[in-house]
Amino acid sequence: MPLPREPRVAVVGATGVVGNQIIDLIGARGFQFSELKLFATAAGSAQTLDAGGEEQLVEPLSAAEDLRGFDLAFLAIPAAAASEIIGAAPGPILIDLSSANRAPSNLPIVAPGLTPRARFDQLRDARLFTIPHPAAHVLATCLNALRAHTGFVAATAMLGASAGGRDMLAATVDQTTDLLSARLDLDDDAIQRGFNVFMREHERSIATAICSQVISILDRSPVLALQVVAVPVLHGSALAINLPALIDGGDARELLRIAPGVLIAEEGEPLGVIDAVGQEAIVVSVEESPGALGLWCVFDNTRLAALGALWIAETLALGSSALA
Repeated sequence: MPLPREPRVAVVGATGVVGNQIIDLIGARGFQFSELKLFATAAGSAQTLDAGGEEQLVEPLSAAEDLRGFDLAFLAIPAAAASEIIGAAPGPILIDLSSANRAPSNLPIVAPGLTPRARFDQLRDARLFTIPHPAAHVLATCLNALRAHTGFVAATAMLGASAGGRDMLAATVDQTTDLLSARLDLDDDAIQRGFNVFMREHERSIATAICSQVISILDRSPVLALQVVAVPVLHGSALAINLPALIDGGDARELLRIAPGVLIAEEGEPLGVIDAVGQEAIVVSVEESPGALGLWCVFDNTRLAALGALWIAETLALGSSALA
């Protein structure tokens, strides 16, 4: 059942980095609603945010029942809190953004430019939707555009601090400030996030989830070897993809240029993560060599996650799917 054209909407986790992006995109894309209410944990409530051109107070979410009466709720909160709300089934259609860090279950994962019309039509009565990790969205988009459905693909995802939410952003800023002041003092089991690139079990588990999500999204997928590393960048992320040259001899740049949500960088121009911050597009630089193809993709991970979530809401509200 599609959403009303002007649904009652709740954003849970409104003060977080992704929640903020959802609110911004609701205004930027002109998403119509009859009511928009912002929720956060007790620590994040009592703030005011610009929502739909009006300053609005963020209220604490005391229980899942607070969402009763809404048509749609975005859950931009950690997995444990999202699971409690999902288990309570308070009534609205739920879009769970915490699912981005998990391998797919039996729940539908959908993404703009990748989910076929027929697939979304099958899901119209679903009460819960999940989105892929932004890096999975980028990887699946590029592989789909290049028709790379077989063979072997190696990739490295470099995730900035914003991929870990507001707390990781704050920790990275604080540590960087302390390092520059020569006063950083970490506990023995703490990780230095400032001026450091690292991989641990958390990043390995995200890599496994991303590979599973890509396989779930695409009808056919090549064998994937993916590594995920955390990098000392505050906002934005990058993905380096290496794969064999196109078998049919097609022009990789042209195939990517017509892919939904992709912007091709000018040849020879330097391309950094900062170039994608604030953009909805995946910015891609293509390097071709005999027998091989290299892609350097930069993207605003929080913007891309919010865009995927809002796209679900837009599609449901429209009552027809403008999809891939």
